[in-house]
Amino acid sequence: MRKLAVIAFFISVLFTYPQGLLAMEVGGQVDILWSGVFQGGGHFDGELTESLELELFLPPLASSEVRYGFLVTKPLQGLLRDNEASYFTKKLYIKHRFEHFHLTLGRQPISWSFGSLLNPVDYTLGAVALDEESSSKYTDALEIYIPVNWNSGVDMVVSFPGGFDPAFNQLKWGARGRFGIKGFDVTFNYVQEPSSTGAGRGDSTGTLGLASSFPSVLFPRHRVGATLKGDIGGFGVYGSVGRYFEEGMQSSTSYLVGADCSYDVDYFTKITMQAEYLGLQPDSLDADLKASLLKMNPSDTRLDLLLGRVSYPLDEFASISLLAVVNANDGSLVVGPSYQGVLPYNLELTLGGIVAIGREDTLFAPGGLIPRAAVSLGLSYAF
Repeated sequence: MRKLAVIAFFISVLFTYPQGLLAMEVGGQVDILWSGVFQGGGHFDGELTESLELELFLPPLASSEVRYGFLVTKPLQGLLRDNEASYFTKKLYIKHRFEHFHLTLGRQPISWSFGSLLNPVDYTLGAVALDEESSSKYTDALEIYIPVNWNSGVDMVVSFPGGFDPAFNQLKWGARGRFGIKGFDVTFNYVQEPSSTGAGRGDSTGTLGLASSFPSVLFPRHRVGATLKGDIGGFGVYGSVGRYFEEGMQSSTSYLVGADCSYDVDYFTKITMQAEYLGLQPDSLDADLKASLLKMNPSDTRLDLLLGRVSYPLDEFASISLLAVVNANDGSLVVGPSYQGVLPYNLELTLGGIVAIGREDTLFAPGGLIPRAAVSLGLSYAF
């Protein structure tokens, strides 16, 4: 079904852009990633994954533009070894700019990020977390954007997490208003998740997929949120508040505050730092779910997470960074150092690791879904 839709899309583009196809450009990125996980008992699992991401850049036609981009994972291993390559459409949409609003229809990225490490009031929870994307950021949707002025506007989204397929019968929608008020960027949003919890609700693949599907299934379907971002002195400050509710369930609340800044060591070196606090009152979860999923004590009514990141450039081609997430309730934490450098021939090298530290029955206790440690080594080539 998806392949037929892609073929039909290109046929329509062929007739719409008879001469413009000659000016079409292609960009993308090739990635090779080796990752390893240390589990209990000295057990180690390693995996090598290659991926190819391509995007076609078609010239605009009057006030319309078309975008198509996709990701193929393990294409070589699918050809040479007993592995199955996977294909994922990231973009397949048409956008038209009318006089008073913009309309976008098709598979498109939707995220209401505002610079935080975690975003408890995003359109899809977990779509972007710790600067990493999950596939749930890309969804089949119709979006209408109404610009008010250069820093204000209104977004209205109707999406189908299971795809444009009547068999799933899922409808999700939301709206967000963004306004510039006295130097601050302020937003208000509302999201209603689908009524069913079947396939297509969130993303259930991978580590980030767990983060995005878990809140959508267990938390109330309705949520309202507000964010604020601006500058105070030499600091960039931001925050959000969210309320999650549904008839017949208790409501839950989230609070987030954060700040980022930079420090000039010398003329060429600048250290950047970011820290934030996320408080979650998961009152919609019963005591058993709180204990099993969030490792909360019966007396705890709130989960308190502290996050921090610091980056230091070694030179103009390389940098190191450190990310930490701490559960202030039980003292468990996850620490992730990383190195990023540019090699000759436009190659980018990344080296990263994650270490989980915590006692048994704490949120980040090693074991189960959380490994004791993980390492990764990647090479990327963008073109």
